[in-house]
Amino acid sequence: MKQFWIFTLFVPLSLSSQSVFTKVSDATNPATTFTNNAAPYKGVAWIDLDDDNLPDLYVCPKSLFRNLGDGQFAQLPDLNGSNGGQGASGASWGDIDNDGFPDCITANLVSGMHWNKGDQTFTLESNKLPGLLNYPAWDCALADVDNNGRLDPLFVHAKGFHSAGPFPCRMYLQQSDGAFNPVTGYEFTDQLAPYTIPVWADYDLDGDMDLFIGAGPAGSLGPDFCYKNMLKENGAFSLQRLTAAPFNAFQDGQTYNFIDFDNDGDLDICLTNYNGANNRFWRNNSGSYTSTSTPFTNKSGHLANVWGDIDNDGDLDVLITSDAAATVRLYRNNGNGTFSAGVDAGSSTGNICGIALADYDNDGDLDFYTNGANAGRALFRNDDLASGKNWAAFKLLGVQSNRSAIGAIVRLKARLNGQETWQIRHVQAHNSFQSQNDLRQHFGLADATSIDSLEVRWPSGLVEVFTGLAVNSFYKIIEGQGINVLTDVRTPVNGALISVYPNPVSEQVCLIEASNENASISAIQMFDSNGRLVSLTANAKNQSAWQIQFDKTLVPGCYFIRVFFEDHTASTKVLLKQ
Repeated sequence: MKQFWIFTLFVPLSLSSQSVFTKVSDATNPATTFTNNAAPYKGVAWIDLDDDNLPDLYVCPKSLFRNLGDGQFAQLPDLNGSNGGQGASGASWGDIDNDGFPDCITANLVSGMHWNKGDQTFTLESNKLPGLLNYPAWDCALADVDNNGRLDPLFVHAKGFHSAGPFPCRMYLQQSDGAFNPVTGYEFTDQLAPYTIPVWADYDLDGDMDLFIGAGPAGSLGPDFCYKNMLKENGAFSLQRLTAAPFNAFQDGQTYNFIDFDNDGDLDICLTNYNGANNRFWRNNSGSYTSTSTPFTNKSGHLANVWGDIDNDGDLDVLITSDAAATVRLYRNNGNGTFSAGVDAGSSTGNICGIALADYDNDGDLDFYTNGANAGRALFRNDDLASGKNWAAFKLLGVQSNRSAIGAIVRLKARLNGQETWQIRHVQAHNSFQSQNDLRQHFGLADATSIDSLEVRWPSGLVEVFTGLAVNSFYKIIEGQGINVLTDVRTPVNGALISVYPNPVSEQVCLIEASNENASISAIQMFDSNGRLVSLTANAKNQSAWQIQFDKTLVPGCYFIRVFFEDHTASTKVLLKQ
């Protein structure tokens, strides 16, 4: 039988650019071809909308894409009310109403709160937030600041950067009944300043999330707005301004990140600076901070710094963006307290501001998506950097804690290169310039053959420890209910591919066949171009080929077929003709 094989085209960048990620190019993939607006400052977020262990994609100011597996995406309806008519747009995702489906807040000319209905559509619920009507925000962030199991929204406004305003920031505490009470009494809620990028992070690992707002004035230097959460000290949420070094420097602060780059058990600090001051990096020595020189601290003009173990060698690397460049710079952690010189991680045809990490193809290493002016949006795949090294990834679901487990601390111990090593990850709903990484916590494990211990410190105060875990696995941990391996991890690289014949389909019938005759098809799903499930074959009788009948009510157009095998899935497209 004549077979038609369908491949996604991955085009590497030119050798002269020495890019270490592969830019994904596919003329039929909407996530890489859609037209975005010209606003330069836009973020991106990876979020699993439907709990299928595939990170879906949100590209500011309003574009949603469902991850279908095997590199394929389907464009979903835009978020209603996400008005992108200004120079900036950010987002933060988390399960605000704890119903099992992640929601989001968006920062735009008209900012909003969007609740996920569970069917890949959203309702605009901004009226639940007093004072948010027609509020222009530069960025936003979710966190459970009082550890009551409910996420609390924060919107920041950058004085002098908007076409509207100015306004102070808007912050809300969500009550147990779902009501949102405005927070006042702080500089950022009551006074005007160029508040740009908010980050909630448990910088001192005491069990509550602290606040750090980059606030560089345009063309000059000024203080950032950094606060310690006094929840653990006083038994109730309140913020105390941090005025000692390193939080008192005048600068043009953008994105704060708190990471354990040296695996010594505390969180170090990285801050990108835009103008008039270089990037900052402070090593945490049990609560005292030492300014540390790195290849990226002798530079300025940067926006995002985003951290992940790009090469799976057991320590965190950093990617940095600038709105004056169409490239992302990668600085690899050498594991001895130093970083390698920056290399071009990936280039687009437009300047890059926002960036977020996720293992979108579930092959065990971290990929990234960028956003910026016009064609600054691009998808980059990690092909070789982590080759031969082990890894593990963990998805956390809260029960007493907020459902998205925002604020949880995850510690992992394994023997790396002959030495027992603890690593730390922190679940956050905002950790890049107007952007958010996948909520799954990824650990590079180098040559470790097993995980000795995994400790989860939930926002509720519960601490759970799991031992003797396997490497190279995706796990789901439900608070107080244990840990499970996710078997449907969709890693098709070494698995069977599929072909469809005929394609295009004109007689309402087609044959799906696996490239490996020993592969067993267990189920088949078909989605329309909006990502809606339109057909399901739940029992394909474990054959290597299967005939499917198109419903006569389906309109002509492009459809996506996902085929489930025993150990992976594969996807392709089929065109239904008149």
